[in-house]
Amino acid sequence: MIALPELFSPFPSRINPHADVVHEGTVEWLRGFGTFKEEVDYRKFHATRIGRLAARFHPDASLEALQLVSDWYGWMFIRDDQRDESDLGERPDLLAATNARFLEIMEGFKPAPEEVSLAHALWDLRQRVLAEAPAAAWVAQLIASIGEHFESTVWEATNRSRGVTPDMDSYIRMRPVTGGLNVDTQFIEIAERTHLPLEVRYHPVLQTLTRTSNNAVCWANDIFSLQKEMKRDVHNLVLVLQHAEGLTLQEAVNRAAEMHNAEVRTFTDSVSQLQSLGDHQTDVNLKRFVGVLHTRMRGFVDWANESGRYQPLVSVSPPTTGD
Repeated sequence: MIALPELFSPFPSRINPHADVVHEGTVEWLRGFGTFKEEVDYRKFHATRIGRLAARFHPDASLEALQLVSDWYGWMFIRDDQRDESDLGERPDLLAATNARFLEIMEGFKPAPEEVSLAHALWDLRQRVLAEAPAAAWVAQLIASIGEHFESTVWEATNRSRGVTPDMDSYIRMRPVTGGLNVDTQFIEIAERTHLPLEVRYHPVLQTLTRTSNNAVCWANDIFSLQKEMKRDVHNLVLVLQHAEGLTLQEAVNRAAEMHNAEVRTFTDSVSQLQSLGDHQTDVNLKRFVGVLHTRMRGFVDWANESGRYQPLVSVSPPTTGD
């Protein structure tokens, strides 16, 4: 029996008031494209409470912006499950071809009527994203981030097909990419109606805050998804730690929690180093951007505790609010 350690998260629990409306909207949006082939698929997805994940990441977003983010998360979840729960996740050649077609759609190549439901859903997302994009350069960066995410899933499939467990350094570098956190970070600018100049986005302190927020979400995700993933995958921090350091499963879970907590502490220590980086509006936008980096660390853990997506370990403790 594996127990879940406490996860340090000194942030208040917040959720957008549109959470449940947005969740139902995402479920119906996907059903409208014929995504759910069986009623059991519909019920399984509904139980994820995906709209509440978006709402916990973006507690201050408008209804319209939150719906777009939630729909993107829903598309990603369905795509991930189709890949991870079928032979597609072990066929890098086939997965690369499928990914290439999805990337073409994001670049503006409309799907034919006979293409799969996710292709048409992605085209709809693209049109809505373009309507909300803060700048043309942002769109190019988003598509590049999506392309990197797709490429990273082929890396995972290649590992699976060869029976390879990634080494720690590679896994830590790749995890925010495979988990879509780099893409999710791009969506902050849409959800919060902000746009940060390039020189602000690449400020070293903001880069540290973004990296540690991404990592904290990924490590928490790996802990909560352990039961789900250990049946057929090795791309999980707990399993990589167990393999690399010769740990028991409980020791690896504890070590993963320590790594999560270290990222959160680095984040909180770094926030005070972020000074004014531009004019008043830039600083307002920066504050909103960093606010999401805060909320999604606590928000993921809160959502994982209420979602039906993951089978919990022995006990699921609420995140702590201090040392």
